[in-house]
Order: sequence, then C-alpha cells, then structure tokens
Amino acid sequence: MRRSFVFSAALVCAIHGNAQQPLGSVKTQGNEVSGLVRVSNGNAVIGNSAAVAAGVQPAEVTLSRGGSVKICSGSAAHLAQTTIAVAKPPMVMAVDRGAIEIRTAAEKTDSILTPDLRFELSDAAPLDLRIRIVPNGDTCVDNAGKNAPILHVTETFGDGTYFVRPGQRVLFEHGSLREVVDHESSSCGCPRPDDLVLAGKGKLGDGKITDEAKAHPFPEAVSQGLQQPEPPQPAPVGETHTRVNSTLAYSGTTNTVVGPPGESTTAADIAAPVAAAPAAPVVAPPAAVPATDVHVASTKPPEEGPHPFRAIGNFFRKLFGVHD
Repeated sequence: MRRSFVFSAALVCAIHGNAQQPLGSVKTQGNEVSGLVRVSNGNAVIGNSAAVAAGVQPAEVTLSRGGSVKICSGSAAHLAQTTIAVAKPPMVMAVDRGAIEIRTAAEKTDSILTPDLRFELSDAAPLDLRIRIVPNGDTCVDNAGKNAPILHVTETFGDGTYFVRPGQRVLFEHGSLREVVDHESSSCGCPRPDDLVLAGKGKLGDGKITDEAKAHPFPEAVSQGLQQPEPPQPAPVGETHTRVNSTLAYSGTTNTVVGPPGESTTAADIAAPVAAAPAAPVVAPPAAVPATDVHVASTKPPEEGPHPFRAIGNFFRKLFGVHD
C-alpha cells in the first residue's frame, strides 16, 4: 500500500512538472481579452491563445518565457503557443490592426503575422521588433538591435520575399514586398504619449520635436489611423448660434454658383466684389441728313394705262344692253 501511494504521488508530480505553463498575463482594465484565459482580480492569465484589443491605453502582455508584447492603443492582436510541453514553446503573434512592440528572447520557431505578411526568424536571438499597420495597408517594420535575428518576410498571398536586417527599419507600401522603402524615417511602434504628430518629429525619426509640431499639435494615433478623432463638442447651453439653410446650384458651363436672391452662396462671393451687370450698348442717334432742294411735282398716283379685261367687259355690256 505504501509503495502504491509513493508511486501515485510521483506520477502526479511528474504530470504537473511536465504541464505546459501559461503563455502570459495581461491587465483587463480598459482592454478586451478573449480566448483561453482565466480572469482573477483584474488580471487575465492566458493559456495557449488569446485575442487582446487595447483601449485608450496600450495593453502589455507579460510573457511567461520572459519579455513582453505591448499592444498599442486602438490596436488588436492574437497570441498563441503550441501545446508542446517544452520550456519555450513556439509562439505565433498576429497583428490584426494597429501597432505592437515585441521584446523577448525569441526562438527560431517563433513567427509573426500581419494581414499581408509573414515573418520568420533566422535564429534564436533577442528580439526588439516594432510593427505598425495603417488602414491603407502600409506596414512599417523596425527590427531594432544589432544582435536581433534576420527576419525572413514572405507574402501571405504571393511569392515575394524580403530580408530585414538587424537595426533596419523598412516600410512595405500597401503590404507589398515589391514596394519597399528600405530606410524609413518614421517610427514603427506605439505613438508617443505627448500626442504630437509623427510628421513633426525630425527628418530622421530621431524623436526631436520641431517647433512646428509644438505650435500645431495633433494626435499621432489619429493621424496614423489607430484611433478615431474626438467628436466636436456641443455648444454650451444658452449660447445662440446661427444656422442657415440654403439651396445652391452650380453651373459647370459658366463656372458660377447661383443661390436664392439676396443670399451669399460662397466665401468667395463674400470676399470678391460684386460684379456690375453689363451695361446695355449705347446706340448713337442717326446722323442728321443735310437738307436739299427737293420739288414734289404731284402726289397723285399716275393714271393707269389701257386694261384689256376692262375692254372685254365693256364689249359684253354693249352686246347685252347692260348700262351702268
């Protein structure tokens, strides 16, 4: 009996010792987490796979193997690992939309997916990878670190191939490996928290904020399509605002806009002086005809000559004795 108990206890320990560890964990506040997860006290422990969508703030997944995956604000990603019970099971990280930053000791069997591209690693190495996808399909990839692995990039629905070297930052326009900007200057990771537009951060993407960007700030996440712009605020209660409804008609022939009488139709109409109506052409009076000595002999029409039909009529009158 004692031997049987010892054997059973050893078997249970062996099973638990070989059991696969969870993929990682992520905070649930402000984020959407679904899949094989166990939620407790605002923390979701991910089993073998999960889908994570970040809210206003980035969602950072702490990996059990070490390192993290930061899913930027307004972005969504899928994380999964194989069911092989090894110390570091192969992982698959898929970016659904937006941007992510991956920092971990990657394995050669790991892979990263986007809607258009697939990334495979040349070897096990420290990975510091930033990927950003904008709505038109442009995919920015920053393989930071001189010791990073070489990324072998292939197309999901094509035969194109490309290699991203350590420390290289590239842009695949429209998600195509045939349209590549191999020295991209803009950032590929999460937008800056100071909400300054990406275009104002220096020509080399060095993070230096220009005076123009400071004077005219614009949310970078909005400019990159990661977040929706804030809706316009309603007018304060009690303030009177003017609302004008009008009907306009545009003529492509004359290039003019016509509206109801007395209403201005466009800003150009307000700024431009009103054109005067074309004046009617001035017709000069006829020149006076100089007087001449004209003598009118008679206004009586000339006498008619002999009329043959009248002569025939007189003949018949005389023949039948008809008198006027």
